[in-house]
Amino acid sequence: MAEKEEVVMTPSKKGKATHIKIERVKKLNLDKVAHVAGGQHKGLVINKEAHEDDPTLEKPQLQLGFICFLVDQKTGGHAVESRKLKFWYRDDTEYLDQVTTAYEFFKELVKPENFPRDYVGFIKKCMKQMQDEKYHHARKVDVELEQLSDEEAPLSPGGKIVIELGLEADYYGFNKEDTRSQEEIVREKILQVLESAYPNILVVEDIIRIINAPEALVYQLLRELQDAQLVQEMENGGFVRHVLDEQTEVQMVKQMPTIAANQQPTVAIISAMYYEKLAVDAMMENKTSYMRFKMEGESNVYTIGYIGEHKVVSTKLPAVGFHRAAQIATGNTTTRLLGTFQNVEHVFLVGVAGGVPHYTDYYKHVRLGDVVLSKVDPDNKLYYFCNKVTQDKAGNPHFINKSWSPRDPILQQVASRLQEMNYHNPDFAPWERYMAEGEQLLAGQQVSFSRPEPNTDRLYMDIGDQNIIEVQHPMPPDGVMPNKPGVPAFHFGTIGSGRPVVKSHSLRLDFAARYDVRAFDTAFDQVLDSIEGNRKDSYMIVRGIADYVDGDKHKEWQPYAALAAAAYTKTMIKALSNPQMDDY
Repeated sequence: MAEKEEVVMTPSKKGKATHIKIERVKKLNLDKVAHVAGGQHKGLVINKEAHEDDPTLEKPQLQLGFICFLVDQKTGGHAVESRKLKFWYRDDTEYLDQVTTAYEFFKELVKPENFPRDYVGFIKKCMKQMQDEKYHHARKVDVELEQLSDEEAPLSPGGKIVIELGLEADYYGFNKEDTRSQEEIVREKILQVLESAYPNILVVEDIIRIINAPEALVYQLLRELQDAQLVQEMENGGFVRHVLDEQTEVQMVKQMPTIAANQQPTVAIISAMYYEKLAVDAMMENKTSYMRFKMEGESNVYTIGYIGEHKVVSTKLPAVGFHRAAQIATGNTTTRLLGTFQNVEHVFLVGVAGGVPHYTDYYKHVRLGDVVLSKVDPDNKLYYFCNKVTQDKAGNPHFINKSWSPRDPILQQVASRLQEMNYHNPDFAPWERYMAEGEQLLAGQQVSFSRPEPNTDRLYMDIGDQNIIEVQHPMPPDGVMPNKPGVPAFHFGTIGSGRPVVKSHSLRLDFAARYDVRAFDTAFDQVLDSIEGNRKDSYMIVRGIADYVDGDKHKEWQPYAALAAAAYTKTMIKALSNPQMDDY
């Protein structure tokens, strides 16, 4: 801290909110001082309460908010409180330094091992942190505290919350109880299992084993789902998910019919989830699906149609995950696709993923419904798969990775051109029209492809010791126009995966920071190996953001995120043959 500076706290009220302004000053107005600390707290000054609104608290340069779920052990009462940390910085502080200062200040403030147990301790800790030289960029911090009414409070998150502000510390679980009937729950599980396995056929015994439900109930619900045309019974009593798509001609084949060389698809789109493929297929015209079912081994589904002037083939991987059998299956399916359609020049991996949150950096923060496009880093890598994490003597993690680099940069160039056009003309957004058209085509499906309500996009931070707090999405810097509400924003960066990092919050953020990872998905390393092994030099990954881990945790945003990714992929494909990009 600069010489002779004091850290001065001034409380005030504005409406229902209490403001605690903490700033560095060189000279004190002794008429306002209520207390000057000494001893180990020397340099801390408390002013009397200000009775007028402080104009210096307008328009902070950076803001970070969080929600506290309070539990009073004496009364058993619950309360929800909004807390905001607003930052002002010294002149000429770079934006990166602003972001880093705010994030580190907040992380230290909420450390579970020394979290203050009362309001006085909380404010004192804020003041002590302002004395620390590592936060010297911060000139002023305003702590805004406001208790929320039942109507204003957000729904409580699942999991474990620790809050100790002004009340006795208490761990309180906010887990939601599933109050649906057993039939409703089992029915949903049957559909999810068949959708995950699609296009593979599952026998009833396997369905019963996977979902662990009564045999009689499973048989009953399968018949009901068959009557509703949601599942289809195959030979030997196996079942497969039935696709509701009146726009697509469906042909059952034992092997793919021969396609003339000049009619072969030149673009392949690979998805992993059932609704991802529906979203992709909604982008195509004049399409036909070829279903090749096998009772033993892997079945295949290929949908062939047009996007613009390009003939496209789409397929769905039968299973995706970190277990070995799933990885082998995804690689085999990709190899079979590229072996069957040998004229494919460009490959897109399209679907959902988990976004990487940046709690203070508005520019890097990826929100639900946004789209991340794989962009090569300075080492020409666009996908990092972590196989193992080791530690050095100092405890610092070292990531043992495998990575992939497309040899043909054409898709990178197209993406950059689209980004530049949208930057100079925000009205240039053809993907928005494609999303609207796709949503209309998919209106008859079992799930809604509409954008979920904004209040369902909630952000949490792991603060250690299995404790989680809810935080506010970062605000745009002063003078920066926010992204258009209700439509996806687009981000460019690498994609990451690997069990060691996906399962750990701290390692995931460290990994993301080192390799500029903007999204994590669920293990596509075997798919990428197959693409490169088949000498396909042009490929790109397009991911709609469905959650903040790996895209496979929460179902609510998956259909919309998949539709957003598919719509941008359509924009990319049409731009491949349209350098002027005026045919939208």
